Amino acid sequence: MMYITILQGLTFVLYVTFIVNRFGILPSISESWYRLEGLQKSLFTFFCWSIGGLMLFQTNGDTGYFFLSGAGLSFVGAATMFKTDEAKSNYVHPIGAVSGIIGAHLGIIFERHIYIPSIIFVIFYLSIILFVKRNKMWWIEIFAFITILIGLFLH
Repeated sequence: MMYITILQGLTFVLYVTFIVNRFGILPSISESWYRLEGLQKSLFTFFCWSIGGLMLFQTNGDTGYFFLSGAGLSFVGAATMFKTDEAKSNYVHPIGAVSGIIGAHLGIIFERHIYIPSIIFVIFYLSIILFVKRNKMWWIEIFAFITILIGLFLH
């Protein structure tokens, strides 16, 4: 599973680096879909499906939390137009994102019995909500993935 985690981390770092170099820090990572043009829009879907699909292989089979996470992230990549109600993307996208984050953290807690990354994430989440003025969702997503990656590497 270490190779899967490395591949997820590499995919995340490459995509986020590409987006920051191209557009700067956005309101959310998903906002990049609206900024990219033409076929480049598919990069966002590929990014979500890559980390989501790989999340399905993180499980030891004890729970469905990593499946929930992978499915949620895959829905995020499919429901790209979250600013419209077309095909209910405005519901599917955020539900998928929350499921992706919470599912991964619950998988780390209940399958791997590692708690510290999730506690750190909650602290960062509350700090961002209370003190960050701009691009809150971006920073929540960044810290969610960092803490999930830490939890996956600790196993």
